[in-house]
Amino acid sequence: MWHVYLRRIVLSVFAIFTSLLLVTGMVVLNTVPAEADSGREELTFPFAIEGTDLVAEYFVSYEGDYFEDQSGEFLMDGVALCVSNQGDAHIEFASVYIETLDGIYCFEGTCIPPKSAVVILEKYKSIYPTSPIYLAIGTTKNAQKKCLLDDLQIVPIDIGRFEVTNCSDYKLEDVTLYYKRYDSWWDIYIGGITYAISAGTLQAGESTIVFPANYANGYSKVLYATAH
Repeated sequence: MWHVYLRRIVLSVFAIFTSLLLVTGMVVLNTVPAEADSGREELTFPFAIEGTDLVAEYFVSYEGDYFEDQSGEFLMDGVALCVSNQGDAHIEFASVYIETLDGIYCFEGTCIPPKSAVVILEKYKSIYPTSPIYLAIGTTKNAQKKCLLDDLQIVPIDIGRFEVTNCSDYKLEDVTLYYKRYDSWWDIYIGGITYAISAGTLQAGESTIVFPANYANGYSKVLYATAH
């Protein structure tokens, strides 16, 4: 089920971004050989990552453009991990280390809403392992600043811009919006990377139009907002 799920996610989202944002991607799924490792128990998906609210949903190979650092470097047989935030708090930063006999794989994600899932590419562009997973360690930091999305109205104008209105009764200074690539069909975020755009200072009732990079209405989602 997860194999079909991820394949559809990447094909649908990245095919659209090919024309909109010059981003492409496809997934190649490999089967990890059941190699014996005496004295160690193999982890099977999904599993909870101890000490966090994260659940590792699946771990697959990836072929396509590397988008986590915006380099666009093409990967062959890279690594992708899907994690879900099962907690009630918005995670500002998360890191997960996966250990196999082939090495340790690092995944970092930012701005992960509660009760949501995200597909993250391996930080160091490593090659997909040929051995089972035996250990997963994770750390998370919850968002400290208050989210102000309830004070804002965000209305799409066209494919790459939207209007932001301060619906509160007070001035908001240095309004910053945080957004991710998002597949609404499967309700999943694409990439550990989070983008940000400033909307400046907005008086009560004032509106402004922003032109965020790496954003496409319907295929991205604003998920956090801060201000002073």
